[in-house]
Amino acid sequence: MSEKYSVLIMRDDTNVRRYRVSSSSLRMLLVVLFCVVLVAACGIFTSFSLWEKNTALMNERHGVQKELRDLKVYVERLENIEQILQSNDPEELQALFSSMSVSASTELPPPIDLSSILKIVDTNLVEVSNLKLQKATGGNLRLSLKLDNKNAKGTIRGTITLSFISREGKVVVIDANDKDMDFSINRFKRIVTTFAVPEAMLFSEVYALQLTISKNKTTLLQRIYPIKELM
Repeated sequence: MSEKYSVLIMRDDTNVRRYRVSSSSLRMLLVVLFCVVLVAACGIFTSFSLWEKNTALMNERHGVQKELRDLKVYVERLENIEQILQSNDPEELQALFSSMSVSASTELPPPIDLSSILKIVDTNLVEVSNLKLQKATGGNLRLSLKLDNKNAKGTIRGTITLSFISREGKVVVIDANDKDMDFSINRFKRIVTTFAVPEAMLFSEVYALQLTISKNKTTLLQRIYPIKELM
């Protein structure tokens, strides 16, 4: 015989009502309530997922519409150019070619001053030798060199600046450790530093290493070393 539970419902203005519920019916009621909560949770999750997908599709639709508007304007310009070319009107053709030459000239990048990039300076005060560039751990590079003091009268203090030069003439300064780059020598000193490849340039694009030694903003030595000769 299954267990039964008594449920009493009491109100102030009515008689007490009593109901007997079996344990199996109570368990069934709990299962039904759990299923209702589970279905509601699944419905909320599904609605949220569909809302996110709908938002992404709307954004993609706006992007496609913008591209279509841009393409429409571009096609209209091409049609106008085609009409001008077919008209053979000298004045319109001259105006067209003039505008094309002006726009093309504005899109050209400024010329690169190779004389300043490839300039070699040597005041005969310091000398660099045994310069080597090697790959280090973590994708970094390790630079080592010997720095000699050619001035026999005293100590030379200065700073070394390293830069990468691309094949297109782009110059990117290397962010090396200042403690390694600052020096003070009586006769000679070995310089060793490790640095990361600049984010503005891939190492495969590097053509040469530019080394500049300066003292009080005065360049003492500046030289260019092709990468293939250093590694």
